[in-house]
Amino acid sequence: MHRPSPHRLALLLAVLLASVGLAACGDDDVETSTDDVPTETDTADEAPLGGGGGAAGTCLEGTPDCQDTPMDPNAPVSGPDGEVPPPAQSDETFPSEAARDQARSLLGSPESELAPDVRVARRGEETFALTEDYVLGRITVELDDDGSGTHVVTSATVELPEGPETFTT
Repeated sequence: MHRPSPHRLALLLAVLLASVGLAACGDDDVETSTDDVPTETDTADEAPLGGGGGAAGTCLEGTPDCQDTPMDPNAPVSGPDGEVPPPAQSDETFPSEAARDQARSLLGSPESELAPDVRVARRGEETFALTEDYVLGRITVELDDDGSGTHVVTSATVELPEGPETFTT
């Protein structure tokens, strides 16, 4: 009689354990509701599947920083330092003229004097990938060499409620 090699036996055992492990991940209590939107009367236990956060049920057991419970879609999102950003300003209260003045004031400034929240879209011939989200008051600049090896702001775009506005030298 032919005996399987220890390597094949180990491989067969690993496949068998993986299959059992995957089968154990199933949930016998899964609802099959087609209503994926929670209602005001749903409690946390009654909230339909998929009604929570996009990461619900995706964490590996024992992962310390993983949120796999449904989240309140109206709750403020905190940043990496735990701070909750101030609420967004409405279009009526946004200081558009002050934002324009701030963008204009950057023209001719050397790169070393830019605040950390100013985005650089281009430095000379080098362009940088930027996010496409629209943040009121955010300033994005383009830099060119002033002839002495220093890159200075030659274009500043500020994001305003009425649309982006660009200022150039």
